Amino acid sequence: MEHLIDKINIESVSLIIFGISFLISYLMIPKLIGVIRFKKLMDNPNERSSHIQETPTLAGIVFFVSLIISIFFIHYFDTEDVSINIIAGLTILLIVGLKDDLVVLSANTKILAQLITITFILLNSDLHIVNFHGFLGITEVPFIVSIGFGYFCIIYIINAYNLMDGIDGLAALIGIMAFTIYALFFYNMGLNVYFLLSVSSIGYLVAFLRFNLSKSNKIFMGDTGSMIVGFLLGIMTLRFLTSDTVQFEEIGVLPVNALVITMSILFFPVIDVLRVIIIRIINKKGAFTPDRRHLHHVFIDKGLSHRRASFTIIVTSIISFLIIYLANTFLSYIGLLIVFIFVSFFIFYLLMLLDTNSSARIQRKKFKSYIPEKIYNREFRIRKSIIVFLKKVFYKNLIK
Repeated sequence: MEHLIDKINIESVSLIIFGISFLISYLMIPKLIGVIRFKKLMDNPNERSSHIQETPTLAGIVFFVSLIISIFFIHYFDTEDVSINIIAGLTILLIVGLKDDLVVLSANTKILAQLITITFILLNSDLHIVNFHGFLGITEVPFIVSIGFGYFCIIYIINAYNLMDGIDGLAALIGIMAFTIYALFFYNMGLNVYFLLSVSSIGYLVAFLRFNLSKSNKIFMGDTGSMIVGFLLGIMTLRFLTSDTVQFEEIGVLPVNALVITMSILFFPVIDVLRVIIIRIINKKGAFTPDRRHLHHVFIDKGLSHRRASFTIIVTSIISFLIIYLANTFLSYIGLLIVFIFVSFFIFYLLMLLDTNSSARIQRKKFKSYIPEKIYNREFRIRKSIIVFLKKVFYKNLIK
């Protein structure tokens, strides 16, 4: 079998994996929707929902099946022996996610399940970050710090991604974008198992997107799906950060800038969740208190369609990544961090100006007090012309 694998072209295998994953999802989802409707396992809207009708959920079941069948073929390319760890983690998330979608679990129970899942992944030493390549002056990373960072990284990505599953198309588009970037990186790095896992994920997400955007045959990811996708994105992020200098050179990334690059790949989930937490703390609320302050909620509340809101967010995410990626080749990590922070503030401040309700105006006044008056006045004229253009051309239905 090994001799046959050596002769197979990895590009051809990736097309097969994509086809398998896409077809399984595309054919299974309508059947799943029928079963959910028959058994009345629909997602009921609440005060935080962006939907007004009962809608089928549990698409994560299809993601799981697509991945397991894909991994059957992918494991032949698994030189790092990580497939079995991933299967164990996916199985736990499937069980916990299903129960949460059907019954609703406490946050502590979900976090505990996620920690157990991550433990299976970190049992593979190839996913231990042992070197930060000089980022913040850090080179070698102690074992305990590496393990702690691994837990934090995947936990944060899982839950940040889960919060993006609030409007049609957004979570799927963010996932497709992130897995596409990782697929291109891992392909050029020669990390075939991660390349093929990314391709498989693109396949089932593309199929899911077709139904998630449908008006008559809609389905949601549910916590099952968002945790599975977030879990895989976390794994991809860890493996990217454990790459060596030669592998980074193959994709035009300075090793010292790798951490900033990963943040730019998951730009919107990482920054929007952090932004909302900061706003809640400023307003003297709990950091994890549920509300509708995420940017996609703001867009929907102001009258934008789900598609237009998702399109706006994914386009700004792609632009942000390209700016950071192109800048990384000639900037040190300090310069790149400054660019990343500037891009984050500029894009989110620009988009938040589309929110015209009273609480948003109060919030902007708070931020204004931290900006020197000369800089604010100069920036205001430019920003105002951009906002006027956006509202006239792209956001004509925005509620005043």
